[in-house]
Amino acid sequence: MRTRAGRHRLNALTAFLLMCCTAGMPAQAAQPASAPSPALHEYANVILVSLQCLRPDHLGTYGYQRDVSRNIDALARRSVVFENAIAQASLTPVAQMSILTSQYARIHGMVSFEVAKDQVTPRSLPEILKFYGYTNTAVISSPEFFVRFNSATGTTINTGDVYSRSFDEVVNTRRGLGPRNIRKIPDESLEWIRANKDGKFFLWIASGLLHMPYGAAVPEQHRARFDPPGYTPFWKRLPQLPREVASNPDPAYNVLSRVYRNEFFWEFAPVYRLQPEDIAYVNARYDAGVFYTDRFIGELVKLLDELGLTEKTLVVLHSSHGDDLGERDGFFHYDVTEGVVRDALIVQFPGREFGGRRVPQQVQSIDIMPTVLDYLGIPSPHEAQGGSLMPLVRGERTSAPSEYAYIDRIPWWEYTLSKWYLEFQGGRGAHFAVSERPALKEYQAMLRRNFDPLGYPPGDIAIRTNEWKLIVRKDLEMLNRVSWWSFITGKRHDVAEIELYDLKNDPTEQVNVAAKHPEVVAKLKEKVLAWDRSVEKRKARYEKNDTRFIIPYP
Repeated sequence: MRTRAGRHRLNALTAFLLMCCTAGMPAQAAQPASAPSPALHEYANVILVSLQCLRPDHLGTYGYQRDVSRNIDALARRSVVFENAIAQASLTPVAQMSILTSQYARIHGMVSFEVAKDQVTPRSLPEILKFYGYTNTAVISSPEFFVRFNSATGTTINTGDVYSRSFDEVVNTRRGLGPRNIRKIPDESLEWIRANKDGKFFLWIASGLLHMPYGAAVPEQHRARFDPPGYTPFWKRLPQLPREVASNPDPAYNVLSRVYRNEFFWEFAPVYRLQPEDIAYVNARYDAGVFYTDRFIGELVKLLDELGLTEKTLVVLHSSHGDDLGERDGFFHYDVTEGVVRDALIVQFPGREFGGRRVPQQVQSIDIMPTVLDYLGIPSPHEAQGGSLMPLVRGERTSAPSEYAYIDRIPWWEYTLSKWYLEFQGGRGAHFAVSERPALKEYQAMLRRNFDPLGYPPGDIAIRTNEWKLIVRKDLEMLNRVSWWSFITGKRHDVAEIELYDLKNDPTEQVNVAAKHPEVVAKLKEKVLAWDRSVEKRKARYEKNDTRFIIPYP
């Protein structure tokens, strides 16, 4: 133990040595070291732009030839573009929660559309940023994030629960283009940025405009700009269809959900075979939505530049998931096809740092949150299952890409049908032929018998590399029994338990090659089943009798 006199002698010696060391040195060398630069999370803004149903292969920066995305392409040139980003699920609420929590679906708990907020993990990107002093705002035009249906009362309500947590303000863009659609461009976000440009903020912009019915929320002057010349939608040419179906000018679920293997079914029979111009029309209306969304992205980027926010704002533009647009003779996001699980992911860093870089390695949606936090200097929560992509962005040789991406097809689309679409639309008889309605009631009853006893919605699993995709149907017998396609066609259509696709030579997954490559099947199946077992051990739990509100879909 030092005495006071000892401490005095030590201080004197320290002062003498410091004087000797600094004698004869330039004056500036003797000055105290400058204060360290503040951590990025102390001043950098974050904007997360979530575009529902956006397919990367319909953007110029990913190789699309039609001129629909000039502004997004320009943004990509000053950003980092991830060429192989993979969604963790095929349905919007499930996939988006994986992005916000960096967890697989069965872990974060948003495994179906009707779960309540207390059943979903609260540790999310907005919650973490709020802890670090961010003002959090969401501007949303995807009704999946704010509209619910109370099946007990038959009313539509706004619960504002699961996706509003940790946000100081949530702006729901309720009005679309007249009565046509509630999905619209979330341009309220631009006004919010102008009003809050001097603060530190996290802004989540979620647009549902690209969702089916394609083109419905696009203004008239842009809606038909890519249509095949002189084309009339095929459903308007079928005299047996009721007005509720035939009158819709937009490619809607009520029509396209009846297309199975490129044939349109009505009264359990194929009444029309789709032609190339029909598929071109659907793609044209989808592209009109991309074009109109691109105009909004251009306005957003321009505003950030004008306000001087580009230098201190991290902008992440991504897909929630994609959509099938006729490649496999089907539409929408029914399964975990490449059109559905391939995402766009474009990140503009403050000051356009790393601009122009492209990352070919496979990455996952669950990597987005850890990447944002890593860049800001914030540690990821231990619950995060993704990894930071910053090593890939920096080009570090030690970086380890996601060789394997894991995907949950949960819930099955038939489960969702039983909880909303058939209950609401089918109960009114809308969009169904008179002769179909007795069978529809039987189908609904069968779905209730199969799904109600379950404490957890059913699902399938998939594993993907840049070369292969393997899909495992976990309950094949039930899936084949409840199949929507079997109901529409009036015939049972079974799927295979194991599907393997050679993505290099068959990118649209036309041929199941599982029988030709047993060694690939064995390797990937072992890995995906091991992942499945690990997820099952940690999956979220909830009671079957909990109160639930259903998300209106589609």
